Amino acid sequence: MKLFRALYVYWPVLLFVSTALTAWLYDPALIEADFPFSWDIARVVASLSSMVFWIFASLSVAGIVLVRRVWRSDSDFSDTDRMATLWFLLNATWFHTGCDLMSGLFQVMPNLTESYIALNDAHALPMHDPGRVHLDVVYWLELFPQVLLALAVAVLYLKRSPVRPIVESFLNGIYVTGTSFYYLPNLILGHSTHGLMSNLDRSIGSIWLVTSVALTIRAVRQVRSGGTTRPRLAPR
Repeated sequence: MKLFRALYVYWPVLLFVSTALTAWLYDPALIEADFPFSWDIARVVASLSSMVFWIFASLSVAGIVLVRRVWRSDSDFSDTDRMATLWFLLNATWFHTGCDLMSGLFQVMPNLTESYIALNDAHALPMHDPGRVHLDVVYWLELFPQVLLALAVAVLYLKRSPVRPIVESFLNGIYVTGTSFYYLPNLILGHSTHGLMSNLDRSIGSIWLVTSVALTIRAVRQVRSGGTTRPRLAPR
């Protein structure tokens, strides 16, 4: 039970770590292979010697440490509150920024940039090219307002603000719209750069849909009940 609760709370952290590990293992030279992964210490060195990597990785780790300190000072946070706080925090410090903006839009993040090209070969086109402009629109939407809103929602969770469910639901609506706009064109066209990598990307993308819908339902229940109640079916 303790393991289940830990996984429930900390799965956003595991997703954060797994993105870096996947980028270190992905080998661009094996893009035509069924299993395009190999170990090369040079990829690890490229990340660890990158200021861009350290900025966003450090912000993420520092945020996690800070959040845990707040939890220790107030033990009444529910497990769902804790999970959601980490989820929105890491969206602001890593998934929107270190991943999508630095790797997909500006393409300055070592390893992850190559992974994004493998996930969707439209990333090999110049920024704002007609063949990838739908991706860039989503990326700019992440820069403003999603990064700031995600950080704000994380803070509102920590402060137990009564307006948090409303702001959270608004952001979740943007997430559902942005995720759909990002993935649907290739799904409609039946385009897949690499079977394994593309399906992995879409599976990860579905996390934003499922989590956003689940947290929005919870937020609506909290607004209707007049407080930040815990969801009936979620672990404490």
